[in-house]
This record gives sequence, C-alpha cells and structure tokens, in this order.
Amino acid sequence: MTDNGKREKILLAAREILTAKGLKDSTISEIAREAGVVDSLIYHYFKNKEDLLFYTVEREFEAVNRELSFQFKGIIGPVSKLGKMIWFHLSLNDEHDQKVRILKNLLFESRSYKNFYNHEGYQSLRRYIKVLVNIIRQGIEEGFFEENLNITVVRDMIFGLLDEESISCIGCGDVEKTLPDFDDIMKLVLSMIVRIPKIPVRVSNKRHKARSILYASKDVFAKKGFNSSTVGEIASLSDVSEGTIYEYYKNKDDLLFSISEYFIKNQYMDFEDLFKKDDPLLRFKCFTGYYFYSFLQDPQFLTIYLRDIRLNKKFLSDYYYKNFRSHVNYLEKILDDGKSRGHFKPEINNRIFINLFIGAFTHIAMRWLNLGRTGAIEMFVELNQLTTLLTRALTAESQPLKMGDRLINNQEEMLAQ
Repeated sequence: MTDNGKREKILLAAREILTAKGLKDSTISEIAREAGVVDSLIYHYFKNKEDLLFYTVEREFEAVNRELSFQFKGIIGPVSKLGKMIWFHLSLNDEHDQKVRILKNLLFESRSYKNFYNHEGYQSLRRYIKVLVNIIRQGIEEGFFEENLNITVVRDMIFGLLDEESISCIGCGDVEKTLPDFDDIMKLVLSMIVRIPKIPVRVSNKRHKARSILYASKDVFAKKGFNSSTVGEIASLSDVSEGTIYEYYKNKDDLLFSISEYFIKNQYMDFEDLFKKDDPLLRFKCFTGYYFYSFLQDPQFLTIYLRDIRLNKKFLSDYYYKNFRSHVNYLEKILDDGKSRGHFKPEINNRIFINLFIGAFTHIAMRWLNLGRTGAIEMFVELNQLTTLLTRALTAESQPLKMGDRLINNQEEMLAQ
C-alpha cells in the first residue's frame, strides 16, 4: 500500500472513532486498530490526536467544496449565488444525514480549539467561507447589496444562522429538516443586506450639501488627522468645489466643531428614545446590547462557553441546551409584541430569527476570542452594524447603513479568517 493509501486509511479510521467518541475520549491505539496499523505509523503521518482531527476535517470539507463548486455551475448573479449557497448548506443537513453528522461533529469539535485556525487543515473550511465572502463582495460591487456592509459581520451572521439551523436539526433535534426554513431564512438575510433604492430626501439641496460636506470631513479627519487634512481633500470627497464648502462653513475649525455638534444632537435624540422603552424596537436594541455586554464582561465564562460548551455534543443533546435556550424567551416576547403592534413584520419566523441572533453572536464572539485582533472600537462598530442589520430584518422601514459601520472592511486579512 502506498504512503497516501496508508494515510487515507488512518484518516477514515479517525473519522469513525473521533465522531463516535470525541477527541478527549479517543485514543491513538483505537484509531490504529480501526485502521489496521500499528500506533507508531500514525505518528509517522500526524503529530498527535489534535493534528489528526484537523486533517480529518480538511478531508471531509474538500468533498463539500467540490460539490458546492458543481452546484454553482450556471448560477449567475450574487443574489442567486447567495440563495444557492444557503440552500446547499441546508440540504446537507437533510439529504445526507449520517455523512453530515460526521462532518458537523468533527467541525464543531475542531472549532473549539484555537490551534485549528492556524492549522493546514483549516484551509478547506477557509475556502468554503471565502465563497460566501466573495458573493457578498460581488453583491456590493454590482450594486445589489448595501455599499456600507461590513462583510465580516454579514459573513458571521449568515454562517451563525446556518450553524444554529444545523444544531436545531442534527444536534438537539428540534426540527426534522431545515430546507423548509429556506424561504424564511432568505427573507431575513435579504432584508438585511439588499440595497434600498434611494428615496429623495425631503430636505433642501442646501441642507443636503452641508450634510455631505460634514460626512466627508469626518472621513478625512478620521483617516489623516485634523492638522494633516485639507479643505481641498474634503471638497474632492464630497464632490463640491472648495468655494462651496465656505458657503456652509467658515473654516476647517468650523467643520471640526460642527461634526461634534451633529453627533451630540443625534446622540441626544437617541437618549430621549431610549427612555421610551415601551417601543418594541428600542427594547430589542437594548436586549442586543445587554446580551453582548453580559458575555463580554466575563471573558473567562465567554472563553469556557465558546471553547468547551457551545459546540459540545453532550451539551447540545441534553436538557442543559434547552435550559440555556430559555434565556432568549424575553427576545421572543419582544418579537411577539412588536408584531402584534405593527412595529415588526408579521411574517417573521421567531425561531429562525432567534437562530440568526444567537448564531451571529456565537460566530462574532468566537472570532474576537480566537483571533484576538479586534480592538474595543472595532467591537463597537461591529455590534452597531449587527444591531442595524437585525433591525432591518425586523422592520418594514429599513435603516440605512452608515459609512463607519464597515470600519474593518479594508482589513483584507480579517475576511480570510
């Protein structure tokens, strides 16, 4: 038997043992017996059990990538491609039960280990993730999706939702199949990211220009610093002449202080609204902020939860998981109240929306924890876009996305993780 043949035999044996018993309770000797080889031969190809687990995931995901590539043949346009990818992901849960259970169990366990994200075995999953990233980017470039989308946040929200669907079907058995959820999932996702046709703003052209100049000055000042910025750069970004800027603002200092005035005025309006928490939408925003804060204020628990609990097979199949899910009952009450009072879309599927919420939190928090590159400012920016996107999914009148919401989109290395 060739070296490749022996290595393949070991990987197949590892797939069976690791899926059945998990990494902790499996032994190299058991895998060797299943493969019909001696223990020492496994160490010839793999460093340890963890190394073997990660390469097993790579092997399984290579097949998934080949199938996804086939499914995309003849599919044109970012919206159609997005629908096909979500459909394909859901179909895996329903049509190939045993095979997918193996894949999901191995993947969930691998993602609990920080080393996985720097391992060669992660590359096949990375290629799968990159497919979705490229679809979102194409949608933005071609004008189908909002231009200020934070691609990393959107990616995490979609994959988080799909993870929760897999858990609902394969992990805890709440639903028998996930493909029937496809339409509701697409409605939620598209309502978050599809570009809203620009409606003429009912303000004077003068006010519109003044606001455009203000936004441009904020962008230039943030990137270059106040002292290094010029009025000419602001004029170029806002597509007006320098002379036009002086029709609205006395000088560069006036621009700087007007940004502060504009921010404080909007913040004051937000604070006023927060005291009117009878509004279901405001209660939802408060719930979202508190949910993230309650985890982030206790980083030790967050680490344990994401690493050892969240994707634990025993946790997902036990009453502990159902008990844990009960903490989102308050969110379900907010959704029901919002729909009954006409604030939220009546067709929203509560279970799928909650899956989107929990899945988005899990993926984003796991990235923050495992990569360790996201600072406090980026966290707030991502949380703001998450809240805005979820609000767009809930309400009939979608909120516009702000330029600041896509702060890390230029950090290409983040998109690859």
